[in-house]
Amino acid sequence: MAGLVVERVLHHLSTLPDQPIGRYASRATLEGMLREPPPEQGQSLDAVLARFDAQIAPNACHVSHPRFLAFVPGAPTLASVLGDWLCAGHNFFAGVWLESSACAQVELVVLDWFRDMLGMPASTGGILTSGGSEANLTALVVARDRLPFADRGRFVLYASRERHSSIDRAANVVGLSPAQVRLVEIDAAHRLDVADLRRRIATDRAAGLLPWLLVGNAGTTSTGAVDPLGDLADLCRDEGIWLHLDGAYGWAAVLDPEGRRTLAGVERADSITLDPHKWLAQPFEIGCLLVRDGSLLPATFAIRPDYLLDTAPEIDQVNFADHSIALTRRFRALKVWLSMQVLGLTWFRQNVTRCLALARYAEGALVRAGFEILSPASLSVVCFRAAYAGADAAVDRANLDLAEAVRRSQEAFIASTRIGGRVALRLCFVNWQTTVADVDRVVGLMRRLADEMKSDALARE
Repeated sequence: MAGLVVERVLHHLSTLPDQPIGRYASRATLEGMLREPPPEQGQSLDAVLARFDAQIAPNACHVSHPRFLAFVPGAPTLASVLGDWLCAGHNFFAGVWLESSACAQVELVVLDWFRDMLGMPASTGGILTSGGSEANLTALVVARDRLPFADRGRFVLYASRERHSSIDRAANVVGLSPAQVRLVEIDAAHRLDVADLRRRIATDRAAGLLPWLLVGNAGTTSTGAVDPLGDLADLCRDEGIWLHLDGAYGWAAVLDPEGRRTLAGVERADSITLDPHKWLAQPFEIGCLLVRDGSLLPATFAIRPDYLLDTAPEIDQVNFADHSIALTRRFRALKVWLSMQVLGLTWFRQNVTRCLALARYAEGALVRAGFEILSPASLSVVCFRAAYAGADAAVDRANLDLAEAVRRSQEAFIASTRIGGRVALRLCFVNWQTTVADVDRVVGLMRRLADEMKSDALARE
């Protein structure tokens, strides 16, 4: 029976570049296909998988497809998928040392690998999470708990206007009011404006408020911009402010010499969020939080109720349930450990280098095809749009229509953002399967569709 699933997964992975991207269906269509009460009697796996093949798989997009270049996609290797299968099959509980000593040890090793990649000190500790949103929330909780309850109404959090939306959610969850969040201006390269940040901090101190935490970007989602990390670290040191970096997308660039230069100063963070299920080619879900003073994690989260007396760790043991919100945890480290053992760090380093090069190549291909570059390649993201005559609102609408036309083709998947108030389309390269030929195909497809849409518009006039 298991062979039927294995066969499907292996076929899917081996033929993915030749498959359509996938599609999204209407709610009404899917209700008609899938709405039903739970069956009283079981049926053969063959029959159930036939429904999966006909009704579920075709109505979802293949985020791992080499021409899925929207958002920040994930594209796991077969080795990392096998690690996830081993985890699920063994149903490891990775919460306490008593039940999962080897699992905890592997997680410690993987966290230290990440720490060393970034150049952070030996005092650094961490936790593997479901993703970047959980990691960002965990960081804010740890930083908040360092300060007295009586002062929490005066905390101020600073973040770039290009922050990830999970920061806003996390600020809300930890109890900050909107008045306690400062959105700092960005410069022409979409990086946090340090001068504006200094002015805001000085104004808040003069008003009797407590500048508390700064969120810097080590690779923004929209443009791949990296804030001036060294300058931010200097400022936070001088002002006594916690520096949290959101490196969910961009952190893996440290594996490349050029990327490491771009991320200079990342090692000085008080905490940093990473997402191995992005550029490190792991299956969903695996995020990570590293904290410079690792002892703050158990100091914030450890609780020992009566029913867990047996799980109290010895001095050299680690209960990862004491380091974050969740008690029940998957053995997420296994897929990273297994894929690193099978492929070697060089494979991951080469993928990062290749993706950086693909972004530069894509920028040139877009220029040659007549597209307007709104944000040059930064890390592995490039933003652009089709140039149309007309009012800004009409040009924005035309570019949104172009993105939708690309998605409907099922040859590629792109998405939009806004840069300087204008709609931009963007390509993000983290997929180890994406090639120069894929870039040429996507750019050619966009050019053809844009020309067809322009001709249709002229024909209607």
